[in-house]
Amino acid sequence: MARRRLAVVLLGAAQVLVVFDTTAFAIALPWISARSHLSVDGLTWLITVYSVCFAALPVLAVALGEAFGQRRVLMGGLVLSSAAAAASGVTQGAGVLLTSRAVQGVAAAAITAGAVALIESTHPEGRGRDRALSVHFVVVAAAGPAVVLPSTVLLETMESGAGVFWAQAVVGVLLLVLVPLALTESAPGPGARSRVGRAAAAVVPLGFLAWFADWLVDHSVSPTTIIALAAAGALTPSSLSWLGRRGQEPSLLTRLYQERAALGAYTVVALLAACLTGAGLVLTIALQTVGGLSPESVGWALLPAVVGLVLGWLTLPLFAARAGLAATVAVACGVTAAGFVLLSREGAGYQVADVLPPLLLIAYGCGVLALPVSFARSGSGALPRGLNSSRQLGAGLGASLFSGVVTVVLIDLRSMTFHSAKEYNAALADRVPECFELGVALALTAAVVALLTLPWQGVRTTSPDPDASDGAPAGTAGSPGSSGP
Repeated sequence: MARRRLAVVLLGAAQVLVVFDTTAFAIALPWISARSHLSVDGLTWLITVYSVCFAALPVLAVALGEAFGQRRVLMGGLVLSSAAAAASGVTQGAGVLLTSRAVQGVAAAAITAGAVALIESTHPEGRGRDRALSVHFVVVAAAGPAVVLPSTVLLETMESGAGVFWAQAVVGVLLLVLVPLALTESAPGPGARSRVGRAAAAVVPLGFLAWFADWLVDHSVSPTTIIALAAAGALTPSSLSWLGRRGQEPSLLTRLYQERAALGAYTVVALLAACLTGAGLVLTIALQTVGGLSPESVGWALLPAVVGLVLGWLTLPLFAARAGLAATVAVACGVTAAGFVLLSREGAGYQVADVLPPLLLIAYGCGVLALPVSFARSGSGALPRGLNSSRQLGAGLGASLFSGVVTVVLIDLRSMTFHSAKEYNAALADRVPECFELGVALALTAAVVALLTLPWQGVRTTSPDPDASDGAPAGTAGSPGSSGP
């Protein structure tokens, strides 16, 4: 029992390290820009290359873990993470820095994929595994807003961005030493190696999605166009599955409809992960540039989001048991959309008191990200590993999409003439709401997907009887083809 708890702690720490890397890097961007003499476009590329690698590789990382051992994949990710962090600490060259960010994206994908799989392999089926997965998912969801404050404190204490990277490298090495002591290697699954090739083929379309967001920025596409394309793209799979509801359409549409609940669960998780990532990214920028807050004050301002996420994690399963999964998830997505609406309204302020209510609403709705077991019990066949990969994909896409809208806004402002910093900040304040409008669109799209695809019956909040699962893993409630009504 003690070793299993240690495993949960170590795997949670590994995931927090991934989030810390992203957050600390974003906070250290001014220091990186001054040291490496990078333009706004160059800094955007540093964010984009990480996001593309992080979003493109989750499926392949899971397949490699199933074929060669999840612990090996996790340890490989920690090695890459520590090496890339050290490289970021010592180099001043833009090329090396760009390469290290790409390696960090690969490392993040490997660490994220291995964590959930190792929880499953170290915990027997039943309530113990369910609790471990539930705790892991809420830690991962809450890590984003939680690590902003320690990242800023560490940056200011060390007075150098290099110190943050070295701290990350040291933590990675410590985890690398502890993982073999607490975790046993997972056994390769039957036929797992044959699935690696198919998983590798998924890298191209997933990477394309993340790259496409950056392509839109390069072509100066308006924020409205980015919002419309993002919402339409997210709705496409669910719309195709709905077309196959009569079973008389082409077999692909019929199969999509049969698996609509799993498809919907994965899509909702990806969209909400994009919302949570984007909210943190844009608020970090807005609170500093428009609100005039210090980085440490921004960390304090985002910390209440952890409370909202935990409240969502605690209460949403109770609502799902009574009102059904589809209605509960749709309402949660609506709450997230309402938070973005408050941030995007005309004249919205960017001080702590202004952002606290909408931030709590966004975080509470995104508590859905901490419900993998409830999703699995819906009868959808949506497995925690797949939901974790979807969260990873959504976080990568969210970083690309929201940073893309921010970049469009900054490019537009650069073409204008301002006589003072006050005029520039006022113009920026008028344009920041466009960034949050993307969050409104993504959250509402997630609500529509939930209503179209997820089952309406109540979801059990206690573990099912393992003997009644016909051999299916606890919490899966059936095969991927056993969708809800």
